[in-house]
Amino acid sequence: MKITRKRKRWKENGPSLRGLEALIVILSGALVAILSIYTGLHLPLQYPASVATTQQNAPYQLTISEIMDTAWNSTVAQPQFSIMGTNGLEPASNIRLPAHTLIQLTIISYDTPTAGSPDQEGKVTGTVGGTVYLINGTTAMGTDVSQRWGRNVTSVPGNMLAHTFTIPQLGINIPAVGGETVIAYFYLDQAGTFQWVCLTPCGFGPSGMQGAMSKSGWMEGQVTVY
Repeated sequence: MKITRKRKRWKENGPSLRGLEALIVILSGALVAILSIYTGLHLPLQYPASVATTQQNAPYQLTISEIMDTAWNSTVAQPQFSIMGTNGLEPASNIRLPAHTLIQLTIISYDTPTAGSPDQEGKVTGTVGGTVYLINGTTAMGTDVSQRWGRNVTSVPGNMLAHTFTIPQLGINIPAVGGETVIAYFYLDQAGTFQWVCLTPCGFGPSGMQGAMSKSGWMEGQVTVY
């Protein structure tokens, strides 16, 4: 991704990056807690219909926050996928996931959509039922806890895409929508180490991943299935 395609998100007189990251950890933790309550009350979100009768244990949960970071360039913020771990935000350079287990992946995006993203990169693949559950952050604010929060989708248009979480070798593509939360369920039946990447707008080659995007743990890394 060319650095010039992302706007500056922090100014010299703005809040410190450390303070913003602490706030993101708190907000993300609160959102995960709310989603846990919500999924406990609404069965279709907790377990997709196609696995509800066969999966007895709770899904393995992986939560990724997509934030803008200036650690690579102090004047230009760049996107970074970070794992919500026991110590707050942790690098996503090597994600470990169990095989033959239902995985619940939650991606919380604090970015904005990327203009000109191709529609095909927003197609959901490799998930249970070929869908993801998309929660609109604006609608979910306040005291509204109705099911109007979100919807199951098989794809999102390019003009809504901020990034993707893609494992090409396993046929998994999960769109990340700017300012929204995506919940995806999938199984990994093949053990090994695989590359995860962002296709939008990071991509491959000289016109894609550049600067921080070429560093493991930003918008690309490994998934170890054990």
